[in-house]
Amino acid sequence: MALDRFVLEAVGRAPDPSALAPSGVTRLLPGWVMLSTWVLEAVALSALYLLIQGRGGTRWLNGLLTGWIAWVFRGPLLVVTVVGMAGLPHGPWWGMAFSWLVLYTFCGLILGGAAAASGLQP
Repeated sequence: MALDRFVLEAVGRAPDPSALAPSGVTRLLPGWVMLSTWVLEAVALSALYLLIQGRGGTRWLNGLLTGWIAWVFRGPLLVVTVVGMAGLPHGPWWGMAFSWLVLYTFCGLILGGAAAASGLQP
């Protein structure tokens, strides 16, 4: 997930934080805060996967389901909140939401693959 953010910044597709700042002045978050949020998100995805895996099903399908459930909160719900509350144009945010769908699908497949490789039983 962190690599996705770095790639978006490298190609100039990362969201502009000044668009959300009331005065147009932005402050960058410290590196430890960004790292902590990525760790928290990874642990939460893993826990969600284990909850879904406990109900049975194939590991790969459970991984996809986990990624897509997480995407609902990072994708459409976040876009509706940001666009609705801040009054921003929805176009760039929906584009990012769909790129996050690809990211979360990939992360879910990685979780399913890791579970298969480790021999995790439901």
